[in-house]
Amino acid sequence: MSKIADKVVPLRRETLQTGVYARLCDLILQGGIAPGESITVASLAKAFGVSPMPVREALTRLTAAGALTVVSGRTIGVPKLTRERLNDLRRVRIEIEMIAAEWAAANTTAAFTADLERLYGRLVESEAADDAKMYLEANYEFHFAVYRQSGSPTLLSIIESLWLQVSPYFHLLRESGNFRISNDHHARIFRAMVDRDGASARAAIASDLDDAYAVLVRLV
Repeated sequence: MSKIADKVVPLRRETLQTGVYARLCDLILQGGIAPGESITVASLAKAFGVSPMPVREALTRLTAAGALTVVSGRTIGVPKLTRERLNDLRRVRIEIEMIAAEWAAANTTAAFTADLERLYGRLVESEAADDAKMYLEANYEFHFAVYRQSGSPTLLSIIESLWLQVSPYFHLLRESGNFRISNDHHARIFRAMVDRDGASARAAIASDLDDAYAVLVRLV
């Protein structure tokens, strides 16, 4: 069992239930809980510095959303993805995330592209350093910077729910060389944002997701 306390910081003055849920979502989205890794209510409560109740409520929500599952007794983990489930997630993600990228391209600002360039730089740096943790965090930040720029909180919420179900498996892409391939797509996404080119943004997002899923479906 991993030391979950090493991956999170205690909550301060926040609404506990909302705060714990948000922190757990971030942990999953950024690859902090890998397939096969087990966590418990007690370990999370200690890591967050809260009572077990808000942790239990957050885990119940994430289990209902398909992001986590009960492994045995009081142990929680990432559910195993079947090929059928992966293919379903791929189809839905491509359609939804292409829309978000197209809308983001239409809403591009100088401040947004400057921040996106910084995030792309982190992706390149982490890939060169073979730092999987940094890469997964940067990948999440890059994509969601684009999706937030779509200007649609509803769309963003849908995308987040889809990522929660698949992002724990992204670490499997490291050994396949997909991080380098994906960064080629990230460069195209960035250029599409700069050029305000919605069609190119859609194509780059679709290629990025297709290549990643082609690897994942062979590994699960």
